[in-house]
Amino acid sequence: MGRKTAIINAATLLFAQKGFAETSTSEIAENAGVAQGTLFYHFKSKQGIIREIFSTAGSNFLSELRKALDSRDTGIEKIEAAIRLNEDFRLNHSQQILIFIRMFPDMKDTQSPERELVESLRIRSIEIIKNSLSAGREDGTIECSDVNETAWIINSLIFGILHTSMMPAENMPELTESAVMFCRRALKPSG
Repeated sequence: MGRKTAIINAATLLFAQKGFAETSTSEIAENAGVAQGTLFYHFKSKQGIIREIFSTAGSNFLSELRKALDSRDTGIEKIEAAIRLNEDFRLNHSQQILIFIRMFPDMKDTQSPERELVESLRIRSIEIIKNSLSAGREDGTIECSDVNETAWIINSLIFGILHTSMMPAENMPELTESAVMFCRRALKPSG
């Protein structure tokens, strides 16, 4: 493992455990087994590290989403795959998701690079969902009057489940398959 990867891995673990603001670059360097100068050689700042983590996690999510949807034939199957993907993504990327959950309340600055990355991910996710909805309208497996609004609702449902599953409550029901069935009923063509 290279030094840059060691820095990212250490930072991811520390940000997930302690939070971004509470983690110092010296802690990251120490946990990565590198000198602080090496950390600053690879990343100009702690913000550069978090941008790398968000960018990589976002790229991974979009890549896995496209792959999951490309393997489905109908629009409704694509929507179901998008919802189900989150369970696997949560299991494989839980630390990155925890960082996102911890940082999101701090992203009130609409001009921050971190906020821009999150917004870019959301917009690209919604476009993928819109394409799946449009495909479903064309193949007759989906009926919805407003593709844009429906895509936003499904995206919110997906990320709501992801957020909730990271902080489960006692007696919380299984949400993924319930959401799949909900969408199947809501998008079912009449007639």
